[in-house]
Amino acid sequence: MQPPTDPAARLRLLEVWLPFVQAESERYGWQLAGPELEQLILLAAPRLYTAANPLTARAIIWHYRQQLHHN
Repeated sequence: MQPPTDPAARLRLLEVWLPFVQAESERYGWQLAGPELEQLILLAAPRLYTAANPLTARAIIWHYRQQLHHN
């Protein structure tokens, strides 16, 4: 599954995941700003759709954050 291209669906995706990803950024000192948080969510979206629990979502976010950090 790919990130939504429909603007309303994309906005909903960001609204759902932004609090979680922002909290992770603060918890681990990543200091990601709004655009970086959005980029991380959109990059991780295909896998986040499969996250069954917060621990899985956290692992997915960590994985994609590492990808962004190394690029």
